[in-house]
Amino acid sequence: MQLPFSKRSALSFAVIVTAFAAFTGASVGTAANTAKVIPPSPLTSVLAQVKGLTIKGGFPNNPRDTKLRQINVGSEGAQINVYSSLSSFITKPLTDLWKATFPDITLNFYRASSEDVSARFLAENGAGTKGADIVESNGSTMLIFQHDKNLLVPYRGSPYALQIPKQYRFDTFTSARLEEFVVAWNTNLVNSPPTSFQDLADPKWKGKLALEPTDTDWFATLEEYFMTSAKPKMTQAQVDDMFKKIAANSQLIPGHSAEASALAAGQISVIVSGHGQSIEQLQAKKAPITFGPPFVTPVVERPQGMGIPYLAGHPAGSLLFYDFLLSPFGQKMLQQNGVVPSNPYFPDASFSSHPFTVKMDIRPIVANWVAWNKKYNTVIQP
Repeated sequence: MQLPFSKRSALSFAVIVTAFAAFTGASVGTAANTAKVIPPSPLTSVLAQVKGLTIKGGFPNNPRDTKLRQINVGSEGAQINVYSSLSSFITKPLTDLWKATFPDITLNFYRASSEDVSARFLAENGAGTKGADIVESNGSTMLIFQHDKNLLVPYRGSPYALQIPKQYRFDTFTSARLEEFVVAWNTNLVNSPPTSFQDLADPKWKGKLALEPTDTDWFATLEEYFMTSAKPKMTQAQVDDMFKKIAANSQLIPGHSAEASALAAGQISVIVSGHGQSIEQLQAKKAPITFGPPFVTPVVERPQGMGIPYLAGHPAGSLLFYDFLLSPFGQKMLQQNGVVPSNPYFPDASFSSHPFTVKMDIRPIVANWVAWNKKYNTVIQP
């Protein structure tokens, strides 16, 4: 069955990602960074008002977050605009919890793919329009934004961030959640599950697999792993051959939630780079899908990021939502809904005993984004 992803659609996704690549290439490691005009931080006044206030008492009933709530309600219009690529399966529990906690503050939650979130954010920034108060998306995209210097405010001030591992804290964003890339399959359609990525290169999977067309960083992480850490290591030629055969067996489906839904509906048999959170949410609804055991290893783990734009129109609201998602209160909500929190005190049971996971290092991948993106596009769309 041919899924709704035409060559034209694939091209549009590639254009968006290529735009990011050019955007990054023009700003990382060049004089362009120092030439940019850095806007004033919208957080300065609010941070002065909450300076010295503690989080004793827990979220949200503590002096700091009570004050942030008062400022947002009193002078910012009692609303917050959040742009997020969080799985659509998680949006309702998050917004329901927010409404129950802050019935006096409207959460305008725009949920879309990371590409659409980025496109909207960049368009608003280019027009000088106040829009997002929080941008929450994949860590690679957030690091690209950080390199541009005038998109996200440098901020490391949330007291709840202290429980987030240092490798997940960046100058302009903090990881509230981790994305687990898994190989998943429909249990009604697959009697003998794949046991390795090499297995997925077998012609028996022709037309039965799905790949997501913007998973450049996942691809880069796996290529590096197979060539430098796998036992036995693979040569460049072997890795190239494996991925080209996997791509030849695959359909392209934009969006990991859409991939998971297609898998649950039996439109495809296997997802090669599925998001664990999407799979777990559908499993909870009794969908006939799984990612193991047995597991196809390695699982790739990527930090997702949350940052505050310079054009944030509700800065106290930005800080309040930041605290909300990083606090044990928010981390537990993520944990209970199939999302792996960044706080190690809230592990996801599905991955706590996983045999092998590779943690994505987004810094070198973003530094070489143009080359990696070009290579991935060559693999999936020869």
